[in-house]
Amino acid sequence: MTHERTWDVVRRYHEAWTTTKDFDAASRLLAERLETDLPVNTYVDKEEFVKAIRGFGESVSSVQLLSACAGPAPGEALMIYDLVLDPIGTLRIAEQFKVARGRITFIRQVHDTATMRAAGFAPALSL
Repeated sequence: MTHERTWDVVRRYHEAWTTTKDFDAASRLLAERLETDLPVNTYVDKEEFVKAIRGFGESVSSVQLLSACAGPAPGEALMIYDLVLDPIGTLRIAEQFKVARGRITFIRQVHDTATMRAAGFAPALSL
């Protein structure tokens, strides 16, 4: 998979759940055997993860992409962005993606969870 195709899949996924709130479109870009590595929760399957981004995404009031680049190998990409989450505030998030056959197969998200925990979100927080 070319870097351009990888970035296209990742960009469309990101915009779908953060900006247009088209969670069905976001879901279609995820592989059935999606794997995730997130700082707060774990998800057993794609369905559980999509349910989480649906709930989390509804609280996103804005997102500003700070940087994006292709990974070291075809099929990998990285995004860094600021996401404003009502009522918590701004979270800076780094997200690594692996893409195969036009679908995201792996998402690793890194962010400081202190802001979320201070707002009362425990490990049960979706995303």
